[in-house]
Amino acid sequence: MRISKSAPAVLLAAVALSNLGCSSTKPGPVASPEKVCRDKFAEAKKEFDKKNDAEAQTKLRDISVSCAGYDVVEEAQWLLGESHYRTEQWLEAETEYGILVQNFERSKHAEEARWKICRASWNEAPPWDRDPSLTQKAMEREESFLLDYPKGRWSDSARTDLADLTARMAERRFETARLYQKMDEPQAATIYFNLLLKELPTSDKVGPTRLWLARAYSDLNQFDRASESLDSLVLDSARAKLQGEKIGKERSRLQSARKDFDARKAREAAEAKQGQL
Repeated sequence: MRISKSAPAVLLAAVALSNLGCSSTKPGPVASPEKVCRDKFAEAKKEFDKKNDAEAQTKLRDISVSCAGYDVVEEAQWLLGESHYRTEQWLEAETEYGILVQNFERSKHAEEARWKICRASWNEAPPWDRDPSLTQKAMEREESFLLDYPKGRWSDSARTDLADLTARMAERRFETARLYQKMDEPQAATIYFNLLLKELPTSDKVGPTRLWLARAYSDLNQFDRASESLDSLVLDSARAKLQGEKIGKERSRLQSARKDFDARKAREAAEAKQGQL
């Protein structure tokens, strides 16, 4: 076989073209994971600022998972809580703020996140005549917040919310006790009245509770306890003033009930003695 003299030149040209093709398809420099996360956060922040909350939440949640260890995660977690909060997704907001507080204790957002957890819980708490478990949870969170931030930026608001939650719970205890009284169940009534006094001593219902508790003890013929309840109310001058003449009327009723009881006992004793003759 005869080989053309030009074959070597053709072969070299082919190799050169091959090398040229390979060099032209080489990938550029790969972005660092940190830059990828920063870019992801920038896109998520755009959606957040435009109030495209569903899209923002998806992107922010992806960052919280895929960018663990990078600075953007803290801010992404904060915005995730903010997005749920402004769309009134209270349970989700509590969860996301809680993750922030747990994982980033020194975050600049920590105090506000704690406050907004309280506010979300307050918004979830139902009226007094519904299941009180959410109200109790909200109260515990408000109390914990005030313990950690007694003079914080949101402390006064927390106290206002706690007072409202306390009033709801006190109303429930009070109305439950009164219902038992109306059903002629004074023993059950005393249980709920005493729960209110023990658990909610700052409630506005404390004054009326001591009055009605005295009535319940009187109905049970426990006159000393009834008197002690009225004495406690008198010693609490601020609440006693609000009750005015009701205290005096209840004392008169108590004295009359005690006399009737003593007279009945004396009569029963006399009848028993007569029956023995």
